[in-house]
Order: sequence, then structure tokens, then C-alpha cells
Amino acid sequence: MERPTFRQLEYAVAVADHGSFSRAAEALFVSQPGLSAQIAELERRLEFVLFERNRSSCITTSAGEEVITRARMLLLQADELTHASAAHRGAVVGAIRIGAIPTIAPYLFSTLARTLRTSWPEAHLELHELRTADLIGEIAQGRIDFGLLATPAQTRSLEVSELLFEPFVLALAESNPLNTTKLVTETDLSELELLLLEDGHCLRDHILDVCRIADATNSRGVHQTSLAVLSQMIASSSAATLLPACAVEVEARAGSGLAIRELADPTWGRTLSLVWRTTDPRSPLFRQATSLVADALAARIRSRPPTS
Repeated sequence: MERPTFRQLEYAVAVADHGSFSRAAEALFVSQPGLSAQIAELERRLEFVLFERNRSSCITTSAGEEVITRARMLLLQADELTHASAAHRGAVVGAIRIGAIPTIAPYLFSTLARTLRTSWPEAHLELHELRTADLIGEIAQGRIDFGLLATPAQTRSLEVSELLFEPFVLALAESNPLNTTKLVTETDLSELELLLLEDGHCLRDHILDVCRIADATNSRGVHQTSLAVLSQMIASSSAATLLPACAVEVEARAGSGLAIRELADPTWGRTLSLVWRTTDPRSPLFRQATSLVADALAARIRSRPPTS
């Protein structure tokens, strides 16, 4: 039996990921006939069918699932071999895929990228926004190299480097009577209706933890996938929400209709952390970059306008 080539395995993984020969070819910047020919040759060498085809999509067969799983591992190991040679001379080179969760990415991605470009001038940064569970899964599978998220979270066996604590603030409409309060107490929170992001956002879970501490039970989720939309809802309602400090400058900017109040308990917030695979040969270089990233993010969060 002839061995598959790395190109054939890469094409097969792309088809499985995209569920379509045409979309996989587009993602890899190759022609669809060329990709199809390589998949057909791979199936000939393995002597079984990897994909059930139809006109618009394809489904990985049960036998193909095992091949795709093993192909991912081989491709990841090949990538790590390349990374190891660069890491041996103390460099991060080539494409590095960086992920961040939606309640961080719009506010801190630029600062993170700018800092890492200084640390890794030979690297090409690819930025991706993913929810926590998806980001962790993508890192574990080797499709994302380096992630910025909020902890605590279920990070599996990934290495976690805590960067800094980020406090929450209360966001409410400028016309809300509580806007005159200097510091928001547990009692204040318990009397408010708090709107939260939908399930799947770790920020929702972190805010619910605060609500439990403050015995604030009048909270409900809404079907919103971004803090931007949620903030707009708050600005035109009697409800409120808790925002991470990094979002204040953007979401509570002048003319937004939002007012920001500090919380009386400074421990209400979340921890920002970087995560990556412990097996990544660049792990020592990732670890070296964390202090620079922590300082840059802390400066960015502290630079937000003070509460009025």
C-alpha cells in the first residue's frame, strides 16, 4: 500500500472541515479539480471511500473519520517540527494563528497584535474571534496557536498564563436613577434587572457568579451575540448590565447614552489569560511574551476615561 502524501492529508482535512470540495479548494487557494484528484488518489491508496459526495456538500464516512483524526495529528506534528527549528534559534516565524473571545477581541486585539509584532517580527499574525469553548477546542486541535480569553474556564490540558485581573463596571442608561450613585453596592445590584449575553459566552457565567454573591436574582439572558448590541439595548431601557473594563471606552463613548458606575467590591471581575498547547515547541517563547502582553493590556485598560 502506498503512503499518503502530506498534501493529500491536508486536502482531506480541509474537505472535512468545510464540508464541501469547492469551499475546501477555495480555502486552500487551489483548483477544485486538482483537489478532487488528490482526494481520489488518497482514497485509492487507502482502498476505501473517505467522503459521501453530493452536488452541494459531502459527509465524512465512518472510516474516513479515523483517517481525518490521524491526519490532523500528523499535520500538527509536521508543523511543530518546523516550529521547533525556528524556536531553537529563539524565533517565532511564519503564520501564527491567534484567537480571542468576542468580549475581548474588539477591544484588545489591536493592543495584543501590536505587542506580539514587536516581540515576533518574523511572524505573520492571523487573528480569529471565537467563543471560549470553540477557542479552546481549536487550540487543542492545533488550528489556533495562541489564545486570549477570560478565566476560570475549562482549558483542558492547555498551558494557562494569567495576565491581569480586569474589573467589571455597571453600565446603565444615562437617565437611570442609579446613575447618581458613586459606587454600586450588592444591594443596588439586587434591585436591578440585569441583561446578559446568551448562553455560550463565558462573560455571562462570570457575571452570574457576581449575581450569586450579591444575591441578585433579577437577571435574564437575551439573544444577543455581542456587547455592542447589548449596550445599545441598555442605553434605551431601565435595565443594566456589567461590562468588562476593556469595553468601556468603545461601548460607553460620548453620545452612546450609557453611563458607567464603579462597583463597590473591587473583586468583581474576571482574569485575562493566554493559553496554548504545552506540546508546542514555541511554548518557552510564548511564555516569554506574556509579561509584555500583560503590561500592554493593563496600560490599555487603565487608559479608559474615568467614570463621571
